[in-house]
Amino acid sequence: MNNGISIEFASHTTPLPSSTWKSISEEERIAKVKSAIKDFPGNETIEVKQAHIDGQVTIVLNNVMNASERGLFLLDLEEWIKKMLDNGITIWHEPIGDKNSLRNLRGIEVVSNEVF
Repeated sequence: MNNGISIEFASHTTPLPSSTWKSISEEERIAKVKSAIKDFPGNETIEVKQAHIDGQVTIVLNNVMNASERGLFLLDLEEWIKKMLDNGITIWHEPIGDKNSLRNLRGIEVVSNEVF
């Protein structure tokens, strides 16, 4: 542990998606993720936006959750989908806008020019 931060898994390689995941179309990948989500415990409404060949799956939660609940929920969902479909899948939530009403009233807008 380094300054309270565990670096035990820092040098492990990230699991890559299987050849099966890579060989199917994005529409088929999205359908598989949606099917796995149907069996996930809970009543959250989840919309699958993208399912890339590299295993990155972008979703949107249509239920209102605070950040701490959302983080734990997404980790549980990712673990579920990895078990059901492919260990190389990574879940990403679509960016959420700033909900702070005071910052919004001041007219502050955060703009990023970075290309990912």
